[in-house]
Amino acid sequence: MKKKSLVMAAVMAACATSFAFATPQTQWNQGQWQLDLGAWNPKASVDSSNWDNKAFTSYGKEDTDSKWDFQGGLGYGLSDKWALQYNYYGLKTKSDNNKSYKTDGDEHEVNLVYSINKNFAAFAGWNRIKNDLGGDANDTNNVAQIGLIAKAPLAKNLDFYAKGALGTKSTSMWEAGLGYSITPDLDISAGYRYLNTKLADGGDSTFGNKDDANISYKGFIAGLSYRFGGGHKVAPAPVVEEPAPAPVVETPAPAPKNDYYVESIHFGFDQDQPLASEQPKLDHFVQVAKANTADTFKLVGNTDSKGTNAYNDDLSKRRVDNVAAYAESQGVPASQMELDYKGENNPVGTNDTEEGRADNRRVDIWQNH
Repeated sequence: MKKKSLVMAAVMAACATSFAFATPQTQWNQGQWQLDLGAWNPKASVDSSNWDNKAFTSYGKEDTDSKWDFQGGLGYGLSDKWALQYNYYGLKTKSDNNKSYKTDGDEHEVNLVYSINKNFAAFAGWNRIKNDLGGDANDTNNVAQIGLIAKAPLAKNLDFYAKGALGTKSTSMWEAGLGYSITPDLDISAGYRYLNTKLADGGDSTFGNKDDANISYKGFIAGLSYRFGGGHKVAPAPVVEEPAPAPVVETPAPAPKNDYYVESIHFGFDQDQPLASEQPKLDHFVQVAKANTADTFKLVGNTDSKGTNAYNDDLSKRRVDNVAAYAESQGVPASQMELDYKGENNPVGTNDTEEGRADNRRVDIWQNH
Protein backbone atom coordinates (compact mmCIF):
# COMPACT_ATOMS: atom_id res chain seq x y z
CA MET A 1 0.00 0.00 0.00
CA LYS A 2 2.89 2.33 0.76
CA LYS A 3 4.27 1.72 -2.74
CA LYS A 4 0.96 2.75 -4.24
CA SER A 5 1.11 5.94 -2.20
CA LEU A 6 4.58 6.66 -3.54
CA VAL A 7 3.22 6.30 -7.07
CA MET A 8 0.70 9.03 -6.39
CA ALA A 9 3.32 11.22 -4.73
CA ALA A 10 5.25 11.21 -7.96
CA VAL A 11 2.08 12.22 -9.78
CA MET A 12 2.35 15.64 -8.22
CA ALA A 13 5.48 16.37 -10.25
CA ALA A 14 3.13 17.01 -13.14
CA CYS A 15 2.44 20.48 -11.77
CA ALA A 16 5.86 21.54 -12.96
CA THR A 17 4.83 24.27 -15.40
CA SER A 18 2.37 27.16 -15.58
CA PHE A 19 2.34 30.96 -15.77
CA ALA A 20 -0.84 32.34 -14.24
CA PHE A 21 -4.15 30.70 -13.55
CA ALA A 22 -6.14 33.86 -14.27
CA THR A 23 -6.16 35.45 -17.72
CA PRO A 24 -2.45 35.65 -18.63
CA GLN A 25 -1.23 39.10 -19.65
CA THR A 26 0.98 39.75 -22.67
CA GLN A 27 1.52 43.45 -21.86
CA TRP A 28 1.77 45.52 -18.67
CA ASN A 29 2.82 48.92 -17.38
CA GLN A 30 5.99 49.67 -15.47
CA GLY A 31 5.26 49.67 -11.73
CA GLN A 32 1.93 47.88 -12.17
CA TRP A 33 0.94 45.00 -9.84
CA GLN A 34 -1.38 42.10 -10.66
CA LEU A 35 -3.11 40.02 -7.96
CA ASP A 36 -4.55 36.62 -9.00
CA LEU A 37 -7.05 34.58 -6.97
CA GLY A 38 -8.90 31.46 -8.03
CA ALA A 39 -9.12 27.67 -7.99
CA TRP A 40 -8.59 24.63 -10.15
CA ASN A 41 -9.90 21.06 -10.07
CA PRO A 42 -6.97 18.71 -10.86
CA LYS A 43 -7.12 14.94 -11.38
CA ALA A 44 -3.93 12.87 -11.68
CA SER A 45 -3.48 9.65 -13.67
CA VAL A 46 -0.62 7.28 -14.53
CA ASP A 47 -0.45 4.22 -16.79
CA SER A 48 1.43 1.48 -14.89
CA SER A 49 0.64 -1.38 -17.31
CA ASN A 50 4.26 -1.67 -18.49
CA TRP A 51 5.71 -2.14 -15.01
CA ASP A 52 7.13 -5.35 -13.57
CA ASN A 53 5.63 -4.75 -10.14
CA LYS A 54 2.37 -6.69 -10.15
CA ALA A 55 0.96 -4.56 -7.34
CA PHE A 56 0.83 -1.67 -9.81
CA THR A 57 0.24 -3.56 -13.09
CA SER A 58 -2.99 -5.06 -11.82
CA TYR A 59 -4.56 -1.59 -11.78
CA GLY A 60 -3.42 -0.52 -15.25
CA LYS A 61 -4.30 3.17 -15.46
CA GLU A 62 -4.61 4.61 -11.96
CA ASP A 63 -6.46 7.84 -11.18
CA THR A 64 -7.06 10.00 -8.17
CA ASP A 65 -10.33 11.82 -7.73
CA SER A 66 -10.40 15.57 -8.41
CA LYS A 67 -10.55 18.25 -5.73
CA TRP A 68 -10.85 22.05 -5.90
CA ASP A 69 -7.60 23.68 -4.75
CA PHE A 70 -6.76 27.31 -3.96
CA GLN A 71 -4.49 29.15 -6.42
CA GLY A 72 -2.85 32.54 -5.96
CA GLY A 73 -0.32 34.76 -7.66
CA LEU A 74 1.32 38.18 -7.62
CA GLY A 75 3.01 39.91 -10.57
CA TYR A 76 4.95 43.16 -10.96
CA GLY A 77 5.85 45.14 -14.11
CA LEU A 78 9.61 45.73 -14.00
CA SER A 79 9.30 47.77 -17.20
CA ASP A 80 6.95 48.00 -20.18
CA LYS A 81 8.62 44.83 -21.56
CA TRP A 82 9.54 42.74 -18.50
CA ALA A 83 7.51 41.43 -15.57
CA LEU A 84 8.19 39.14 -12.61
CA GLN A 85 5.51 36.78 -11.33
CA TYR A 86 5.10 34.43 -8.36
CA ASN A 87 2.39 31.74 -8.30
CA TYR A 88 1.16 29.35 -5.60
CA TYR A 89 -0.74 26.14 -6.40
CA GLY A 90 -2.33 23.82 -3.87
CA LEU A 91 -1.55 20.21 -4.85
CA LYS A 92 -4.33 18.18 -3.28
CA THR A 93 -6.51 15.40 -4.71
CA LYS A 94 -8.92 12.90 -3.14
CA SER A 95 -8.70 9.10 -3.15
CA ASP A 96 -10.68 7.38 -5.91
CA ASN A 97 -13.09 4.52 -5.13
CA ASN A 98 -11.93 4.40 -1.52
CA LYS A 99 -8.31 3.60 -2.43
CA SER A 100 -5.78 4.39 0.23
CA TYR A 101 -3.81 7.02 -1.68
CA LYS A 102 -4.50 10.70 -2.17
CA THR A 103 -2.16 13.60 -2.76
CA ASP A 104 -1.21 16.65 -0.74
CA GLY A 105 1.45 19.34 -1.02
CA ASP A 106 2.05 22.68 -2.73
CA GLU A 107 3.89 24.34 -5.59
CA HIS A 108 5.82 27.64 -5.59
CA GLU A 109 6.67 29.09 -9.00
CA VAL A 110 8.65 32.14 -10.14
CA ASN A 111 8.70 33.31 -13.79
CA LEU A 112 10.37 36.16 -15.65
CA VAL A 113 8.07 37.25 -18.49
CA TYR A 114 8.93 39.21 -21.66
CA SER A 115 6.29 41.01 -23.78
CA ILE A 116 6.90 40.36 -27.49
CA ASN A 117 3.83 42.37 -28.53
CA LYS A 118 0.20 42.74 -27.43
CA ASN A 119 -0.60 39.21 -28.65
CA PHE A 120 2.44 37.23 -27.48
CA ALA A 121 4.74 36.95 -24.46
CA ALA A 122 7.52 34.51 -23.55
CA PHE A 123 8.43 33.32 -20.06
CA ALA A 124 11.07 31.27 -18.28
CA GLY A 125 11.28 30.27 -14.66
CA TRP A 126 11.67 27.76 -11.86
CA ASN A 127 9.28 25.57 -9.85
CA ARG A 128 9.64 24.08 -6.38
CA ILE A 129 7.05 21.32 -5.95
CA LYS A 130 6.51 19.61 -2.61
CA ASN A 131 4.66 16.29 -2.74
CA ASP A 132 3.32 15.16 0.63
CA LEU A 133 1.35 12.07 1.58
CA GLY A 134 2.37 12.09 5.25
CA GLY A 135 5.03 10.07 7.03
CA ASP A 136 8.04 9.21 4.86
CA ALA A 137 6.10 9.62 1.60
CA ASN A 138 7.45 13.11 0.89
CA ASP A 139 9.34 14.35 -2.14
CA THR A 140 10.45 17.74 -3.52
CA ASN A 141 10.95 18.30 -7.24
CA ASN A 142 12.74 21.23 -8.92
CA VAL A 143 11.93 22.02 -12.57
CA ALA A 144 13.30 24.65 -14.98
CA GLN A 145 10.81 25.74 -17.68
CA ILE A 146 10.34 27.97 -20.72
CA GLY A 147 7.11 28.79 -22.52
CA LEU A 148 4.94 31.06 -24.69
CA ILE A 149 1.64 32.89 -24.07
CA ALA A 150 -0.82 33.92 -26.81
CA LYS A 151 -3.86 36.16 -26.46
CA ALA A 152 -6.38 37.39 -29.05
CA PRO A 153 -9.66 39.37 -28.85
CA LEU A 154 -12.85 37.52 -29.84
CA ALA A 155 -15.36 40.27 -29.06
CA LYS A 156 -15.62 43.40 -26.96
CA ASN A 157 -13.98 42.66 -23.56
CA LEU A 158 -13.69 38.93 -24.45
CA ASP A 159 -10.30 37.31 -25.13
CA PHE A 160 -9.11 33.83 -26.06
CA TYR A 161 -5.82 32.80 -24.44
CA ALA A 162 -3.48 29.84 -24.77
CA LYS A 163 -0.10 28.99 -23.32
CA GLY A 164 2.37 26.15 -23.48
CA ALA A 165 5.70 25.27 -21.92
CA LEU A 166 8.49 22.71 -21.87
CA GLY A 167 10.55 21.91 -18.80
CA THR A 168 13.06 19.53 -17.31
CA LYS A 169 11.90 16.14 -15.98
CA SER A 170 10.32 15.47 -19.43
CA THR A 171 7.66 18.03 -18.60
CA SER A 172 5.22 19.64 -21.03
CA MET A 173 2.13 21.78 -20.43
CA TRP A 174 -0.70 23.48 -22.28
CA GLU A 175 -3.64 25.56 -21.13
CA ALA A 176 -6.39 27.35 -23.05
CA GLY A 177 -9.48 29.31 -22.10
CA LEU A 178 -11.46 32.55 -22.21
CA GLY A 179 -10.99 35.79 -20.30
CA TYR A 180 -13.57 38.55 -19.82
CA SER A 181 -12.66 42.13 -18.81
CA ILE A 182 -15.14 43.51 -16.28
CA THR A 183 -13.14 46.77 -16.12
CA PRO A 184 -9.75 47.72 -17.61
CA ASP A 185 -8.12 46.50 -14.37
CA LEU A 186 -10.36 43.54 -13.42
CA ASP A 187 -10.97 40.36 -15.41
CA ILE A 188 -12.18 36.78 -14.91
CA SER A 189 -11.19 33.63 -16.76
CA ALA A 190 -12.06 29.96 -17.19
CA GLY A 191 -10.11 27.27 -19.01
CA TYR A 192 -8.62 23.79 -19.06
CA ARG A 193 -5.06 22.86 -18.07
CA TYR A 194 -3.10 19.71 -18.99
CA LEU A 195 0.40 18.69 -17.85
CA ASN A 196 2.59 15.68 -18.54
CA THR A 197 5.86 14.97 -16.71
CA LYS A 198 8.24 12.18 -15.75
CA LEU A 199 7.08 9.86 -13.00
CA ALA A 200 10.12 7.56 -12.67
CA ASP A 201 13.24 6.48 -14.57
CA GLY A 202 13.46 3.07 -16.21
CA GLY A 203 14.72 0.43 -13.81
CA ASP A 204 13.69 2.38 -10.70
CA SER A 205 13.55 -0.23 -7.92
CA THR A 206 10.84 1.68 -6.05
CA PHE A 207 8.33 1.29 -8.86
CA GLY A 208 9.77 -1.74 -10.67
CA ASN A 209 9.24 -0.15 -14.09
CA LYS A 210 10.82 -1.47 -17.30
CA ASP A 211 11.12 1.95 -18.96
CA ASP A 212 10.77 5.67 -18.20
CA ALA A 213 7.24 6.47 -17.08
CA ASN A 214 5.27 9.70 -17.39
CA ILE A 215 2.04 10.91 -15.76
CA SER A 216 -0.65 13.40 -16.75
CA TYR A 217 -2.35 16.00 -14.58
CA LYS A 218 -5.44 17.81 -15.86
CA GLY A 219 -8.54 19.74 -14.85
CA PHE A 220 -10.69 22.84 -15.20
CA ILE A 221 -9.29 26.11 -13.91
CA ALA A 222 -10.87 29.49 -13.14
CA GLY A 223 -9.74 32.74 -11.58
CA LEU A 224 -9.89 36.50 -11.16
CA SER A 225 -7.14 39.07 -11.81
CA TYR A 226 -6.88 42.62 -10.48
CA ARG A 227 -4.25 45.15 -11.58
CA PHE A 228 -3.28 48.31 -9.72
CA GLY A 229 -0.48 50.90 -9.64
CA GLY A 230 1.64 52.08 -12.55
CA GLY A 231 -0.61 55.10 -13.23
CA HIS A 232 -0.03 57.93 -15.63
CA LYS A 233 0.13 61.68 -15.44
CA VAL A 234 -2.79 63.62 -16.87
CA ALA A 235 -1.85 65.24 -20.16
CA PRO A 236 -1.64 69.01 -19.91
CA ALA A 237 -4.22 70.88 -21.93
CA PRO A 238 -2.83 72.18 -25.23
CA VAL A 239 -2.04 75.90 -25.21
CA VAL A 240 -4.33 77.66 -27.67
CA GLU A 241 -3.48 81.23 -28.61
CA GLU A 242 -6.31 83.72 -28.71
CA PRO A 243 -7.06 84.80 -32.27
CA ALA A 244 -5.96 88.26 -33.32
CA PRO A 245 -8.79 90.81 -33.42
CA ALA A 246 -10.37 91.30 -36.80
CA PRO A 247 -9.22 94.45 -38.61
CA VAL A 248 -11.64 97.36 -38.69
CA VAL A 249 -13.01 97.91 -42.17
CA GLU A 250 -15.65 100.23 -43.54
CA THR A 251 -18.06 97.33 -44.05
CA PRO A 252 -17.46 94.98 -41.11
CA ALA A 253 -17.76 91.29 -41.91
CA PRO A 254 -18.70 88.57 -39.43
CA ALA A 255 -15.69 87.29 -37.47
CA PRO A 256 -14.65 83.78 -38.58
CA LYS A 257 -15.27 80.94 -36.18
CA ASN A 258 -12.30 79.33 -34.45
CA ASP A 259 -11.66 76.03 -32.66
CA TYR A 260 -11.25 76.28 -28.87
CA TYR A 261 -9.96 73.41 -26.76
CA VAL A 262 -12.52 72.00 -24.28
CA GLU A 263 -11.37 68.62 -22.84
CA SER A 264 -9.27 65.49 -23.44
CA ILE A 265 -10.99 62.22 -22.47
CA HIS A 266 -8.47 59.45 -21.61
CA PHE A 267 -8.69 55.69 -22.06
CA GLY A 268 -6.96 52.57 -20.71
CA PHE A 269 -4.65 50.47 -22.89
CA ASP A 270 -6.52 48.80 -25.78
CA GLN A 271 -9.86 50.08 -24.39
CA ASP A 272 -12.57 51.98 -26.29
CA GLN A 273 -14.55 53.03 -23.20
CA PRO A 274 -13.26 56.05 -21.20
CA LEU A 275 -11.59 55.53 -17.84
CA ALA A 276 -14.01 55.81 -14.93
CA SER A 277 -12.07 58.84 -13.69
CA GLU A 278 -12.98 60.72 -16.90
CA GLN A 279 -16.74 60.90 -16.13
CA PRO A 280 -16.58 64.52 -14.88
CA LYS A 281 -14.94 65.55 -18.16
CA LEU A 282 -17.66 63.82 -20.19
CA ASP A 283 -20.36 65.60 -18.20
CA HIS A 284 -18.56 68.94 -18.62
CA PHE A 285 -18.51 68.48 -22.40
CA VAL A 286 -22.27 67.75 -22.39
CA GLN A 287 -22.90 70.86 -20.27
CA VAL A 288 -20.89 73.12 -22.62
CA ALA A 289 -22.55 71.67 -25.74
CA LYS A 290 -26.07 72.21 -24.34
CA ALA A 291 -25.21 75.77 -23.36
CA ASN A 292 -23.89 76.59 -26.86
CA THR A 293 -26.37 75.05 -29.27
CA ALA A 294 -25.24 77.30 -32.12
CA ASP A 295 -21.70 75.90 -31.98
CA THR A 296 -20.37 72.60 -33.32
CA PHE A 297 -17.91 70.39 -31.46
CA LYS A 298 -15.10 68.44 -33.08
CA LEU A 299 -14.17 65.07 -31.47
CA VAL A 300 -10.76 63.70 -32.49
CA GLY A 301 -9.72 60.14 -31.48
CA ASN A 302 -6.11 59.12 -30.77
CA THR A 303 -4.11 56.06 -29.61
CA ASP A 304 -0.60 55.20 -28.52
CA SER A 305 1.81 53.47 -30.92
CA LYS A 306 1.40 49.88 -29.72
CA GLY A 307 -0.31 47.74 -32.37
CA THR A 308 -0.66 48.08 -36.15
CA ASN A 309 -1.72 51.28 -37.90
CA ALA A 310 -4.96 49.67 -39.11
CA TYR A 311 -5.87 48.43 -35.63
CA ASN A 312 -5.12 51.80 -34.02
CA ASP A 313 -7.16 53.65 -36.67
CA ASP A 314 -10.15 51.46 -35.81
CA LEU A 315 -9.53 51.82 -32.05
CA SER A 316 -9.41 55.63 -32.27
CA LYS A 317 -12.65 55.62 -34.31
CA ARG A 318 -14.38 53.43 -31.69
CA ARG A 319 -13.23 55.81 -28.93
CA VAL A 320 -14.71 58.80 -30.76
CA ASP A 321 -17.96 56.95 -31.50
CA ASN A 322 -18.40 55.97 -27.83
CA VAL A 323 -17.82 59.53 -26.55
CA ALA A 324 -20.28 60.88 -29.16
CA ALA A 325 -22.83 58.18 -28.26
CA TYR A 326 -22.67 59.18 -24.60
CA ALA A 327 -23.15 62.87 -25.41
CA GLU A 328 -26.10 62.05 -27.68
CA SER A 329 -27.67 59.92 -24.90
CA GLN A 330 -27.49 63.00 -22.67
CA GLY A 331 -29.34 65.21 -25.14
CA VAL A 332 -26.60 66.59 -27.43
CA PRO A 333 -27.81 66.22 -31.07
CA ALA A 334 -25.54 64.29 -33.43
CA SER A 335 -25.68 67.24 -35.88
CA GLN A 336 -23.77 69.33 -33.31
CA MET A 337 -20.73 66.99 -33.38
CA GLU A 338 -18.04 66.40 -36.01
CA LEU A 339 -16.14 63.12 -35.63
CA ASP A 340 -12.55 62.56 -36.68
CA TYR A 341 -9.77 60.13 -35.75
CA LYS A 342 -6.01 60.19 -36.07
CA GLY A 343 -4.97 56.72 -34.84
CA GLU A 344 -1.41 56.87 -33.53
CA ASN A 345 -0.40 59.79 -35.79
CA ASN A 346 -1.07 62.74 -33.45
CA PRO A 347 0.78 62.07 -30.16
CA VAL A 348 1.06 64.73 -27.45
CA GLY A 349 3.67 62.72 -25.52
CA THR A 350 6.46 60.28 -26.29
CA ASN A 351 5.48 56.69 -27.03
CA ASP A 352 8.73 55.47 -25.43
CA THR A 353 7.34 55.65 -21.88
CA GLU A 354 4.11 54.46 -20.26
CA GLU A 355 3.30 58.01 -19.12
CA GLY A 356 3.60 59.29 -22.68
CA ARG A 357 1.51 56.45 -24.10
CA ALA A 358 -1.17 57.07 -21.45
CA ASP A 359 -1.32 60.74 -22.52
CA ASN A 360 -1.79 59.67 -26.15
CA ARG A 361 -4.79 57.39 -25.45
CA ARG A 362 -7.40 60.16 -25.69
CA VAL A 363 -10.26 61.91 -27.48
CA ASP A 364 -9.69 65.67 -27.85
CA ILE A 365 -12.79 67.91 -27.89
CA TRP A 366 -12.74 71.29 -29.64
CA GLN A 367 -15.52 73.91 -29.74
CA ASN A 368 -16.06 75.74 -33.02
CA HIS A 369 -17.21 79.17 -31.81
